[in-house]
Amino acid sequence: MDRLSGNGEGETRMADYRIDDLARAAGTTSRNVRAYQERGLLTTPTRRAGRALIYDDSHLARLKIIDALLQRGFTTAHIGDFITSWETGKDLSEVLGLQQAVTATWGKPEEPLEVPRELMDSFLGEGDTAPVTAEELDRLAEVGLARLHEETIEFTQPELLATFAALHGYGYGLTGLIDVYAAVVKRVEDIARLMVVSAKDQIVADHGPGWLPDTDAEVAALTKMLNHLRELGVTAVQTSLAQALDRVLQSELGAYLETAAEQRGTPKPLD
Repeated sequence: MDRLSGNGEGETRMADYRIDDLARAAGTTSRNVRAYQERGLLTTPTRRAGRALIYDDSHLARLKIIDALLQRGFTTAHIGDFITSWETGKDLSEVLGLQQAVTATWGKPEEPLEVPRELMDSFLGEGDTAPVTAEELDRLAEVGLARLHEETIEFTQPELLATFAALHGYGYGLTGLIDVYAAVVKRVEDIARLMVVSAKDQIVADHGPGWLPDTDAEVAALTKMLNHLRELGVTAVQTSLAQALDRVLQSELGAYLETAAEQRGTPKPLD
């Protein structure tokens, strides 16, 4: 990738990308870039360096919008209509504003940790006595906690996996922990869907179906509303879960102690 500077003092022009550099910056593949061009989702650049097409920041912004919408379940046909209708008459700064509103992530993912496969048992299992099985690795990948490579395993949430490893010391099996995690994630996704649908319904109620922001002010207002909704969701889940854990712990512990007391107090049968 080349970044060009203008002639004015401190002036910086948009970055230049060859197709491989553009794909890498957008987190996609060159094949996808070409496919998006063929489908009209991405404009073909007019500049070249020899035989290579030269892309710029507007292409990168468009790719990030496409990827974000695909991850949210939109089809390429819907994305084409969305981008075409919104970008008509818009300049790059407005496109980048839309990109920020659409693609800004609410979670803060950790840096992944890549571990050689031969260290799996020491990292997650119990050595030779309870090695990590292929089925458990597949389950970790299925729930999004790991990416399986030929020689290594890439953990997407190392801190959570470290907690799994620590719980091994208390007798928890990896399969059971994965099941608990998957069940919790399912319930959290249900909550997230409920909140996002409520936001969509509110937008439709305020502006009608198919509305898209036309100005920077509308993009900013929409982003602010979504961020407030996020704060409500995160706070509600954290607070409610902590309170629920206290209530359930007291209830379950009380029942457990009552059973234990009955067992200890039961006289031994006479011979």
